[in-house]
Amino acid sequence: METITHRYVRMEQMNHHGSLYSGVLADWMTEAAFFGVAKTLGRRDHVVMCAVQDFRFLAPTELGTILSFQYELIKTGNTSLTFAIEAHDMLNPEILYATCNVVFVNTDENGKSAPHGISVSPLA
Repeated sequence: METITHRYVRMEQMNHHGSLYSGVLADWMTEAAFFGVAKTLGRRDHVVMCAVQDFRFLAPTELGTILSFQYELIKTGNTSLTFAIEAHDMLNPEILYATCNVVFVNTDENGKSAPHGISVSPLA
């Protein structure tokens, strides 16, 4: 996995339990996925997010935490790219707060799905 961005958890992002509101974390994770697809494709246009799968919130995130978001391209289709996303504590990377998979589809100038020409190397 490669680190793509970081976020600092502030008071206005907390829920009534005193931990990070899950909707904020979900937003940050899909944003990290977009950064990952843009870096992979070398562009930010002609790609759309079509699915967020298997969101897992694994631990409450406390005020003041610095989150480190990591991505990895895990699956390719002819037009689709699936990324695994993880949110870790930047200062204690063994603490994993959340995971999900995000699927993007490459498009042409008319918004129709189009081949992207990228493949994932099989594991040895």
